[in-house]
Order: sequence, then C-alpha cells, then structure tokens
Amino acid sequence: MFLNSLHSFFLKISRPQAIAAITALTLFSFWLINFHGVPGVPRIDALLRIGIPDMMFSYSPSSIHSKLTQFGDGGRLAYRLFLERVDFIFPAIYGLFFVMTITFGLSRWFPDHSRLQKLSLLPLATTFFDYAENVCFLVLLQSYPRELPVTQKLANLFTLAKWSFAAISTLLLFIAIFGLLIGKFRKLARPMR
Repeated sequence: MFLNSLHSFFLKISRPQAIAAITALTLFSFWLINFHGVPGVPRIDALLRIGIPDMMFSYSPSSIHSKLTQFGDGGRLAYRLFLERVDFIFPAIYGLFFVMTITFGLSRWFPDHSRLQKLSLLPLATTFFDYAENVCFLVLLQSYPRELPVTQKLANLFTLAKWSFAAISTLLLFIAIFGLLIGKFRKLARPMR
C-alpha cells in the first residue's frame, strides 16, 4: 500500500519541467562538491588522496580508524563538516533525480506494467544506505580516538549496499532513457497522415 502511494506521488511530480530542475540542481551540486567547493565547508582534496571510505567502492572495516588517524585533527573536522553540511543534503538531491527520471521513463516505456514502473523506487534504497553510512561515520568521528568495531562493520555494510543500489539505479536510469529515446524514435518514424 505504501509503495503504491509513493509510486503515485512520484508519477504526479515526475514531469519534464520538474526533471529538468532536479537535473540542474544535481549537476550544480556535483560541480560544487567536486570542482568548486562548497561555501562554509573546507575542501577535502587531501582526504580524497588518503581515501574517504564512503567514497570508495570497497574497504575493510578495520581500515577506517587508520584513515581517520591519517586525516589528522583538521581533516577529521573537515570530514565531519562535509558529512553534516554537504552529505546531509546531496543524497536527497541525487535520490530525487534518479527516482523522478526513472519514474518518468519507465511509466512511458511500460505504461501498462505498474510493477515494472515501481522499480523506479529502488534509488530510494541508495539514498537510505547513504544516510545510514553517514550516521556511522559521524559516530566514528565523534568517538575518535576510540575504535568502534561494530560501527565500522555497519558502515562497511552500508557502503556496500549504497554502491550496489547505486549501480542498479544507474542501470535503471539508462533503461529509462533508452526507453524514452525509443519512444521518440517511434514517433518520428510514424508516417504523417
């Protein structure tokens, strides 16, 4: 019942103008994070060279503490600010982008298959696991230098789940875009009467 309501909600809001707006916001956010820098948040370039676990596809839970040590006091502060101010908002933005775009595409490619259309909700799992992972890292930063092996393992599980659902979301995005292109091609290929 909840999934039906959620899917209906996204069907209503997934219109070309809304998708254009969320796409622009996603690209702008990506540009800020990766190239320009976010105002009020120290750049984390040095931390990226060391390796931020939540941006890695794979890492061992036991390596988290050594990375936090390598970050130093300033790096840990920068990472905490990044998690609190940037990674608190960005998962919601990219999650909306994926869900809305995939909903729009699948609803047009499979108009009579609501079960297939509901696959568009899977990117919400990516967003959920990203937030769960961020909470784990905030707890680890708060408790530093004390190690929390259970939280480290949870963070690793959430990271693996996030990237797995991100891969599925990306595949669904390509399928939705391909479906939209096929539909446009078919419309163009129809003979004029």
